Amino acid sequence: MKSLDRQILRLAVPNILTALSTPLIGIADTAMIGHLPEVAFMGAVSTASLIFNATFWCLAFLRMGTTALVAQYCGAGDRRRSAGVLYRSLIVAVFLGMGIAAAGGWIGRIGFELAGGSPQVQEWGMRYFAIRVWEAPLALSVMTLNGFFLGTANAIAPLWVTTVANLVNIGADYALIYGKLGAPKLGVEGAAWASVLGNGAALATGVFLLLYGYRSYLREWPEKVWDLPAMKRLMQTNAFLFGRTLCLQFAAFFTLGMVSRMGEAPLAANAVILQVWGLTSSAVDGFAHAAETLVGRCLGGHLFAAARQIAWRIICWGLGLGAGFGLACFAALEPIAALFTPHRDVVEQVGALYVLIALIQPLNAVVFVFDGIFIGASDMGYLFKAMVLATLGVFVPSALVFIYWLDWELAGAWMAYSGLMVGRFATLWPRYRGDAWLRSFVE
Repeated sequence: MKSLDRQILRLAVPNILTALSTPLIGIADTAMIGHLPEVAFMGAVSTASLIFNATFWCLAFLRMGTTALVAQYCGAGDRRRSAGVLYRSLIVAVFLGMGIAAAGGWIGRIGFELAGGSPQVQEWGMRYFAIRVWEAPLALSVMTLNGFFLGTANAIAPLWVTTVANLVNIGADYALIYGKLGAPKLGVEGAAWASVLGNGAALATGVFLLLYGYRSYLREWPEKVWDLPAMKRLMQTNAFLFGRTLCLQFAAFFTLGMVSRMGEAPLAANAVILQVWGLTSSAVDGFAHAAETLVGRCLGGHLFAAARQIAWRIICWGLGLGAGFGLACFAALEPIAALFTPHRDVVEQVGALYVLIALIQPLNAVVFVFDGIFIGASDMGYLFKAMVLATLGVFVPSALVFIYWLDWELAGAWMAYSGLMVGRFATLWPRYRGDAWLRSFVE
């Protein structure tokens, strides 16, 4: 194996394990709730989780922006600026998290009005959301710490943080949903409390790892935490990432809003597909995160040829992983769905989409790796514009045609969402072929 591949895999493999374990909170909630007697419970948790994620993942710039800037400063050998990014990002994370928690009731009401669903879905979904929203300050702080760890080329620390979160969450799910191990039987609300406990454990782990392994960085206190040029650079980076993620969440939420009006079985099937899609996407994100770190460090050191070489190798790895997931979905999507729920009508609706879900996986993988490359290069402005074009120019027209005109229901919704990924590839590939992204790094 080439030394370049070893360098990539040294970061990518722990990142893949971390990324694969990240959606386990949602998967554990969906699978355990799916074995309760009411189908509506699955739709409630799925809808509430997507509303939470639409709010939460729009703020994923706290992880991505932190990784990109820290990687570039590490590549330039500047620890003081790396530490400054960490401090400023943590301040922003805490304030944003507190704001989300305080506005949780308003966010939930607006979200469920837009998402729709049966009265039972809305009632239980609001109960789940009202509890889980309190994890926002914890989750955003964890996201920022993981971004810092990745920027310093430490992929093991986020793996520890995520592993602890998932172990606590899964154990608490079992205890609180079903009333085991002496805990009260809380059902849907127990799943929400389990998620909060998991994020609390993750934050404690991340702080411990930071204090234990990064004393030299922590001693490099920036001259001004609120240094205006540095804060402006951070906020500009984050603003573009926020806009990009907002478009992605709009597409997911728009899809949910359409599916929720098709009935409880299609909504539950959509929840299962989202978990499978999220699992495969998160695995490929392991290579995307490696691209953020390695490309950022190369460009911080002005190693342009090395950055392009690393980017191409990571694209090849991501494509291979995406093809593997495509084959798995083609061969076993319906049996996989049966692991989530015993409701046969839900499983059959998932299984009917096996060809579509399988075929889009390799393209998805390349798109996700492109994200990592351009984030590492601080080319967030182009990422934002490309996402807007793909969302408004491809996804929305596809949804109108496949759902409202052709009335293809759940299949139409996922054809439209797949169209978003096609649109993203069509806008990102030409950028990668050029050299502009190599010159967009922070000096």
